[in-house]
Amino acid sequence: MWQAYEQVEAGRVRHNDRARLTDLVSLLRFTFGFDGELVPYAERVRERFAGWLLQQDQAGVVFGESQRWWLDRIAEVVAASAGVSADDLESAPFTERGGIDGAVQALGADRAAALLDEMNRELTA
Repeated sequence: MWQAYEQVEAGRVRHNDRARLTDLVSLLRFTFGFDGELVPYAERVRERFAGWLLQQDQAGVVFGESQRWWLDRIAEVVAASAGVSADDLESAPFTERGGIDGAVQALGADRAAALLDEMNRELTA
């Protein structure tokens, strides 16, 4: 279906070398007119993540190296799964850094859950 759109909608479709199940989200959003350009889901998530990080930076929020590791991996899970939950933090690659406890330690007890919610909202929009 993606290849058909590439032929019919040239200029509005980005090439997709590695189709994933989450690309169905992009196909549906494009087909129903929610998005004007067909972009692989993971690529869209990476763009939104970069924009979200820029917004954080402009707001004066600074993430340390350990925090960025967590945020980067969370964004990867969102790109691959169309979302992330606390349960995801109890599997690889998060378990190598302590799972949920590691996330709470790195991101802060009062901020870890809020960041998961915010990233789900902002990256999957």
